Amino acid sequence: MANDFYGYDDDEAPPKGRDNLFIWTVFILLLIGLAFACWLGSFYIFGHPEQPRAYRILKKLHKIEKPERFKVTAAPPGEFISAQKLFDKYGKSTRLELERENAELLRNYITNYREPSKLVPYIRGKFNILDSYELKKTDIFPSGVVALAQAADFPQMLIEHVYPAALKDVPLQKKMLQTGLDMSVERTIDLSAIIHVERVYNGRLLFTVVPLLYGTYALKGGQGTFGLEPPEDINIEAGVPITKLPQLQEGFKRFAEYRKGHPITVVDAGNPAPPSAKGPELVRIDSVPDGVEIPQTGALPEMPVATPVPIIVKAATPKPVPPAPTPTRLVLNTTPPPATPRPVPVATPLPKVSPQGVPLTPFLAANPSPGLPSVGGGSWRVYGAGKQPPGRHITPPEAASIADRGDLGERVYLRGQFLVTAAGEGKAVLRPQAGADAKRGTPTRIIVEYPAGSVPPSEGTSFARDEARAFEVRDIRRGADGELNIYVREVTSP
Repeated sequence: MANDFYGYDDDEAPPKGRDNLFIWTVFILLLIGLAFACWLGSFYIFGHPEQPRAYRILKKLHKIEKPERFKVTAAPPGEFISAQKLFDKYGKSTRLELERENAELLRNYITNYREPSKLVPYIRGKFNILDSYELKKTDIFPSGVVALAQAADFPQMLIEHVYPAALKDVPLQKKMLQTGLDMSVERTIDLSAIIHVERVYNGRLLFTVVPLLYGTYALKGGQGTFGLEPPEDINIEAGVPITKLPQLQEGFKRFAEYRKGHPITVVDAGNPAPPSAKGPELVRIDSVPDGVEIPQTGALPEMPVATPVPIIVKAATPKPVPPAPTPTRLVLNTTPPPATPRPVPVATPLPKVSPQGVPLTPFLAANPSPGLPSVGGGSWRVYGAGKQPPGRHITPPEAASIADRGDLGERVYLRGQFLVTAAGEGKAVLRPQAGADAKRGTPTRIIVEYPAGSVPPSEGTSFARDEARAFEVRDIRRGADGELNIYVREVTSP
């Protein structure tokens, strides 16, 4: 019986199954590595949309937006750089430095400059078009025209200016963007951003430029206009630059043939010849009327065109001719009556001085030919007093620091008291009036350009401009003699 009682304890326990702890550990580690890889991959994809694979993924996920049209007053902050300074900035860069710079430039453009890490480089200057090519679906921009041009004052610097547009506007673009055409890219008006820099043969640099305003362009001194539209899609796989080496060589050949038939006239100092007529120049124009909202995508609204009202002229009803009267004999007195003199109105002369003793001279005069611009002067948008785009206001003494710094980098206005020392057709030369602006600092000369239809103030006139009617500064240069030259233009209506 005792054996039966203790026999239960002697029975063997059932065997235990394996817990597979090692396999579970490896599986969990793999999941952690996969999650870490996905985390890093998402950072790379969202942080490098300029890569073709990342761009495709973001496009499928609807996480990338189309290029937008910017307003002049809401454009991304940047700096306007001339051709020679651009060449000096990127000419010494190594291949790896250019690759990093190009990736950042294209990334900022694709993301519509949401978070630019530094100032956007805008190009400015005068350029001569070598050749133009129609954009295809295999290019980075599917529709439009790209114009290959070189800087007029620095031929080592080349640009390919992209003009994205609808297919219906491409023939007109090709017709207007001809070899030899002068192209003007102005500060604060043409926001042409650089999205790529390429080093080509013979030490030249090729810059890919896209206008962020996508505005309307016309020929100054010619006929024709065309408008731009932001591209509906970007073919990242095509890459930049758009102009390849064979097209670049062909462009130089075409421009050389053009120069044979249109040589540059060199004026001899001993026997000066009259300058030849300047050809047409491609410039951007403001085609959107005030108060009209500018769309971010698509074409710009068309300018309203006045419709002529027909004048209905009624045919005159012929009146019956009365019968001729019977002639009678009259005796005429040949002595003429004495003429009664008419009173001659006497014009009241305008006062030449104000009650305070300030000389009064006309500032604006009527255009003798209505509808036609007067001799001299340019064409640009003129604003009402205090309604010009926001910008920084400076006085003539403060302009010296900007000249030493180089490019303006922002919209700048000039205010102060001025004295007219010379005046011509559409231009005037001013000096800071005797006072605080003239006593301190270097000698300063202000060259003002007035819009078409305006008459500059006459020589000897003194006037003041406050922030509401300040001049827009176009450039600031220091002459060889140390004199400061400030180039401005009139942008406010009287």
